[in-house]
Amino acid sequence: MRLLRDELSLLISRPRSRFPVLEAVLKCPQPHKWIQLVTEGYSAEVDILDSKSPSKGITQHLFDIQQADPSQTEELLDAIKKDKDVTEVEAVKSKGGHIYGSVSSRRCTVCKEVAKSKCFLASVAISSREGARWTVLGSGESFSGLLKALDKEGVTYEVKEKRNLEDSDLLTSRQEQILSIAFEMGYFDFPKKAGLKELAAQTGIKTSTLAEIMRRGQKKILGEYLVKRSLLHGNRD
Repeated sequence: MRLLRDELSLLISRPRSRFPVLEAVLKCPQPHKWIQLVTEGYSAEVDILDSKSPSKGITQHLFDIQQADPSQTEELLDAIKKDKDVTEVEAVKSKGGHIYGSVSSRRCTVCKEVAKSKCFLASVAISSREGARWTVLGSGESFSGLLKALDKEGVTYEVKEKRNLEDSDLLTSRQEQILSIAFEMGYFDFPKKAGLKELAAQTGIKTSTLAEIMRRGQKKILGEYLVKRSLLHGNRD
């Protein structure tokens, strides 16, 4: 937690980065059949908030599904569970047509190659109209390595966007505001001087929403920190 606190302190003071961090958006095949089923069969949108590989051949995705018709929730979840590649589904329904949860499944070449590369997956946004848009962070060298790996695997992709991030691009204004308040209130201190309930009372935001804003912001800061470390170590070799 101290590492995150120190990085947040540096972010708030707006230092200039010595090593550019590249943000790239790739249009790639959807990671799993269940996502195609959800986006095309139920006119829903899927955001992959995080991914990890708990065991060989298995990818676990933390997701946010935005439904067009909330009355189809149970039917939609049953359809996901019936996918032959899905091994486990955990979901929590919320108001406003959102479903949050995780899915463990087999077969995701792009997931595998991103995990093997020195890039960091920031997000995957999927819709029936746009397809799957993978946002990754890394150095120019690590991004080139990822593209070569995808080529080797025969993955069809299109680079939609590519740019060097400035420090001011790292967080949305809302994430920066919330994290700044949390920092000032001692949320990142050990022991904590304030928790989510105190932050929620200060900001007027529900604890569940606040926790998600904090999680995404912290992930972005850690991702940039790790990218910079890999760049720094690379320059020392």
